[in-house]
Amino acid sequence: MWQRRNLLSVAAAGLGGALMHVTPSVLQQPAALPYEYIPSPNYNNRPAGAVVSCVVLHSTVVPTLEETIGVFLAPRTEVSAHFVVGREGRVVQMVPVELRAWHAGVSVLDGVGNVNDYSVGIEMVNLNDGKQPYPPAQSAAVAGILRFLRSYFTIPDSRVVSHAQIALPAGRKSDPLGFDFAAMLALAAHPAGA
Repeated sequence: MWQRRNLLSVAAAGLGGALMHVTPSVLQQPAALPYEYIPSPNYNNRPAGAVVSCVVLHSTVVPTLEETIGVFLAPRTEVSAHFVVGREGRVVQMVPVELRAWHAGVSVLDGVGNVNDYSVGIEMVNLNDGKQPYPPAQSAAVAGILRFLRSYFTIPDSRVVSHAQIALPAGRKSDPLGFDFAAMLALAAHPAGA
């Protein structure tokens, strides 16, 4: 069973509030946001010169946030993501964004392979059966993460992608089935709390 860590102390009461601004030099630490930080051992350094330019959205298939955290805490799984977003909007950061999480696997985007090298992975708790919805609080939390990332990196809407879109061979992954990218991107385009 995973052990809950201290909540990061910030002025914002939640994702709808103002996000605390941090300097790029501290991005190797947990994000100074209203998120819990539970560090996964499954990560490594990004290649020299790699710049975050993409966000990959996933569905966990695992039914709960706690179970997903457990998977990402186990070294034997060799899998992780930067953020995990629960159905009620709770966010847990597991890998600092300046480091390389292991979420994309064999992958390519716009002709460039190894998507883990230049992406941030966000896992959403969802069965990925195409039936279970993504609650508004979960989509709002993902939009909040994207707003935060865009305050440091250039990530156009065209580079907020599904795992299915980048996985090789094509058809290897289907997640996140049924996720409304357009609605989430519209939320991310507005200031927090708007």
